[in-house]
Amino acid sequence: MPEARIPQETPNIKAPKPGNDLGIPTPTGDIGPDVYRQRRRKLMEQMGSGIAVIFSADTISTTQRQDSNFYYLTGLEHEAGAALVLAPEHPRFQEQLYLRTLEVEDNRWHGIRPVLGRAVELGTGIAMVSRSANMPVLLNRAILSANTRELVYLGSFATYNRPVSKELQLLRDIQSRILNVTIRDASDILPRMRSIHDETEIAVMQKAIDATVDAHKAAMRALKPGMSEAELLCVFEHTAYSHGSRRFAYEPIVGSGPNNWVLHYTQNTRTMNDGEMVLCDVGAELQMYAADITRTYPVSGKFSPRQKEIHNVVQDAWNATVEMCKPGVTWVELNDKARDIIDRAGYSDEYYHSLGHFLGLDVHDVGLEHKPLEPGQIITIEPGVYVADENIGVRTEDDILITEDGYINLSIDLPRSADEIEAFMAS
Repeated sequence: MPEARIPQETPNIKAPKPGNDLGIPTPTGDIGPDVYRQRRRKLMEQMGSGIAVIFSADTISTTQRQDSNFYYLTGLEHEAGAALVLAPEHPRFQEQLYLRTLEVEDNRWHGIRPVLGRAVELGTGIAMVSRSANMPVLLNRAILSANTRELVYLGSFATYNRPVSKELQLLRDIQSRILNVTIRDASDILPRMRSIHDETEIAVMQKAIDATVDAHKAAMRALKPGMSEAELLCVFEHTAYSHGSRRFAYEPIVGSGPNNWVLHYTQNTRTMNDGEMVLCDVGAELQMYAADITRTYPVSGKFSPRQKEIHNVVQDAWNATVEMCKPGVTWVELNDKARDIIDRAGYSDEYYHSLGHFLGLDVHDVGLEHKPLEPGQIITIEPGVYVADENIGVRTEDDILITEDGYINLSIDLPRSADEIEAFMAS
């Protein structure tokens, strides 16, 4: 496979500095262009041949985030309406980036977007940058000049009643227009790549987790009877934002009393009373990477004997499954262990979700769940028991890094046992 061209600085045009005010598309977080280039190279090596297309999000706002695959390969968090084309066999441009059309008048409303040129190439780290209007012609040329007329599908497959992805629609459209074009399923490549995190990713995720840990600690300090769930959520939000987070990784759950056994309760409006518990499932997002931590707190600062009894069952399941975490262990084995402990405690019908999931650019991140765990993967461990008729719901969740010989609990600094939580809230 030819080496992808790298744009070079010239005496008059330099790569944009962090915080550039010229609107040049460029990675803005702690992960630099070289890492994204290495990821694209590795992906193309695994593709071997063919041509793949990865679209960015159509729109990006405070509620609509960048497509995770596009971000993973480019680091361009704010570039909407773009497309990345990877063509390992192309004689000149194995990497091609297509940006949406430039509308000069729009600069007054939404900020500066520059004309194409060396500065944009240096910012993106990609030597061939064009406008989306040119993509059909250039993509056709790439297909017709390739050794095989093969398109490679890198996206995930949806169930039959969900929309077909934009990428798959495009590949099928091309196939209907050009003779002898085939589509190859490579939907497992990016999930495997994305689920195994390098040191740069782990460092960013640790920042997101640390922000979430501090937010939970601030919430414990602030929690008191008569406070509303919304007020407590504001404490989480303020603390996470003070760490540089701009949004939560998912819609937060702050469920008290009759709400704390509802798995996806998100109204977060109820007033909390003495003697109740509040389940807080909150995770900050930082530089597109997610944290996901859950704790269950006594509103008055002290658990009742019955609340502590159930909390201890959940803690026992958490302890046993976390200690099993290492390369080669399967999700089935972890799930079975947690289920066995909770079943033997007499709560078989009060535990009705799986034990955890991969964590990364998405809170429920991509990964090959049927494969054994591998070093570099970050997973959540989150057993729970929910006794609805007693208004008792307890879940404990931490973010676990799989290492070469075991695991590291990345959220270890947050109290988790009932005794630890009571001691912290009393301090």
